Amino acid sequence: MDQRTGRIAEAESLVETGRWSDAAGAYAEIVASGVSDFGVHFNFGIALMHCSRFEHGRDQFSAALRYRPDSIEALTNLAGAHVNLGNPCAAEESFRRILAVQPAYPTAWVNLGVALADQGRISEGLEALQRGWNLAPDDSAARNNLLLHLNYACKDGLGLVEVHEAICATIPSASRKSPPSTAGRRIRIGYVSNDFRGHSVAYFLVGILAAHDRSAFEISCYSLTHAPDRMTANFVRLSDHFVDLSNCTDAEAAKRIEADEIDILVDLGGHSSGGRIGIFSFRPAPIQVTYLGYPATTGCSFIDSRMVDALTDPEGSDALSTEKLIRLPAPFICYTPNAASPEVAPLPALANGHITFGSFNQSAKISDETLDLWSRVLSGVPDSRMFIKARAFSDAQVCERFRQRFAERGLDASRITFSGLIANPQEHLAAYGKVDVALDTFPYNGTTTTCEALWMGVPVISLVGGLHAARVGYSILSAVKLEGLATTSDDDFVALSVAFSEDRNQLAALRSHLRMVVASSPLCDRTRFTRGLEDAYQKMVAGGI
Repeated sequence: MDQRTGRIAEAESLVETGRWSDAAGAYAEIVASGVSDFGVHFNFGIALMHCSRFEHGRDQFSAALRYRPDSIEALTNLAGAHVNLGNPCAAEESFRRILAVQPAYPTAWVNLGVALADQGRISEGLEALQRGWNLAPDDSAARNNLLLHLNYACKDGLGLVEVHEAICATIPSASRKSPPSTAGRRIRIGYVSNDFRGHSVAYFLVGILAAHDRSAFEISCYSLTHAPDRMTANFVRLSDHFVDLSNCTDAEAAKRIEADEIDILVDLGGHSSGGRIGIFSFRPAPIQVTYLGYPATTGCSFIDSRMVDALTDPEGSDALSTEKLIRLPAPFICYTPNAASPEVAPLPALANGHITFGSFNQSAKISDETLDLWSRVLSGVPDSRMFIKARAFSDAQVCERFRQRFAERGLDASRITFSGLIANPQEHLAAYGKVDVALDTFPYNGTTTTCEALWMGVPVISLVGGLHAARVGYSILSAVKLEGLATTSDDDFVALSVAFSEDRNQLAALRSHLRMVVASSPLCDRTRFTRGLEDAYQKMVAGGI
């Protein structure tokens, strides 16, 4: 074996064993030395994608396709890179090219559905996702994407829980274990997540880990992420045990967790991207709960409880969950703002001479009902503007499509400004300096975006619905004593938004002290929140809930 062949074999071995960062480094050296063929570029791209280096991954798949223009695998991964880079129209083109050759390829249908939803074409996206799941009902990615995207459009709670139950009924489940006694020792909590990294979930978890009472609780973090970063180091530091399960199968991960004798295993992903709820189907822990990362029931018989609060899931809504609802002291989340947050900018309306409404929510959340609401608000404030930021607005075609959707509602496209992904967290937060009043999405409210807006001095107007996803805004706003900004009717949403725009002095005054209010509120009180969470854990092991 010559030196070149040996280096490639070593790199291939790194890919096969899931050592993605090492593999990316090895292939970078190989390509830099002048080696170029389909396999090298394809495997290099795969490693880069697992490391969330999507731009470089896109380039490697494009290079691979020069050798095999019809490679389904390379086209699929190229399209996936486009999705992650905020170019869903380019991704759609690749997926349709694949389906023209292989119309029964489930992965292409699933990813096409995601690309369509990112363009705001949620109904078309759901149809594609349904076709993908029909072709591969046991595929976790097909299941997760279909269920997640249903939350963007569904307002029928009973219908939503029935679909979750039906789709998850095919997941085999082991028998529940009898809980061991915890007398005389710490309760062992295991958190399972793909998001122990620079992800929105991390900003709601890091404070909890920092505040956990280590005399009473032993904390294990089971990481599923293939792309650890600087935020990951915080979770390593804040946990008693940090275990990388990213390269394990569900069965292997469950076996490791069971060996650790965890008392309560907490799922932080549900059916969201990267979620591995299949691990829980093996029943590695006697008590299994879901929390934080998914806005609805899991529909899984092997998840015992779901942690919410009485505002997101009020009394009487228990039928909308297959799990037992554990209502934590509201709010059900604890936000830790970015320590490097920029200062709150002055009210932009004072310099601009007009009000700028805004939304930084995902494009898939901008439903027709949301656009109807926003358009009525903009019509009610004739000189106002709208600033909309989301990853998909890096794509000029998506921006044009949304301009047309606003135009259909009688609005001049010149009043709408779009911004794509801003990767730098500080620059992302600084963009709130362009917004006077944030408008929430419906029926899937913002969570991180609402917390960030408030932290940056921007009030949020939210429409309250009947499901958890449509009540998160109400819970967050109530925590900072702005529950009056959560409305229960379309007319009130519009009237409140218009009224807010008319008193710019009031807006400026609120902006000047809102961060202080948020910082001292229950939303950011990690000690208070964690004591309530620990109380729930103690009751679980005692059999009280």
